[in-house]
Amino acid sequence: MLRVIIYYAFRVLDLAILAYCIMSWLVRPGTAGFDIYRKLGYYLEPLFKPARMLLSRFNFNIPIDLAPWLTMIFASIICRILLIII
Repeated sequence: MLRVIIYYAFRVLDLAILAYCIMSWLVRPGTAGFDIYRKLGYYLEPLFKPARMLLSRFNFNIPIDLAPWLTMIFASIICRILLIII
């Protein structure tokens, strides 16, 4: 039971990150989904901070933010480790 809860919690996290990334392209201030976008940012941005610090060490000069993608990879690895331990 605990394995299922952990698995789905990490899948919800992946979907939230994906939704946040898509909304960053589409939602602008004053539109209907902007409040949802801000709430997702409030909860997800602290998760992106370690990935951004890691990426800044490599000094990537690209116009795409890779922190959400890297966060999803880290979350997937942590999920797999937790599922193996349990």
